[in-house]
Amino acid sequence: MPTELNRLSSDQAREMRNPDLLAVEMDGDLVMMSIERGEYYGVGEVGTRIWELIERPQTLAELVAALCSEFEIGEAQCRSDIVAFLGELESNGLVVVD
Repeated sequence: MPTELNRLSSDQAREMRNPDLLAVEMDGDLVMMSIERGEYYGVGEVGTRIWELIERPQTLAELVAALCSEFEIGEAQCRSDIVAFLGELESNGLVVVD
C-alpha cells in the first residue's frame, strides 16, 4: 500500500475536492468549512487557485503544469509545494485522492 506522500506525488492519482465541504472566496482568499468536523480553514492566493483547479479531478502533473504557467516558480519546487499543500488538505478531509 503506498504511503500518503507516494500516493499524492503519483502522476496517476487524481486530486479532487471533498464534495461535503462548503467553500467561499472572500477578498481573493478561500474559506472552507467542514460540516462533519465543525472546523473552518482558510487559504491564500495559490491555495485558492489549486482549489479552483481541482473543481474537476486533476493529476499532480496537471496541477504543476497549470501553476508553473501562472506563477513564477520552478517545476521541482512547485511539485514539492503542491504535494505538501494537498497532503495538509487531505489530512484535514478537504480533498480526496482517486
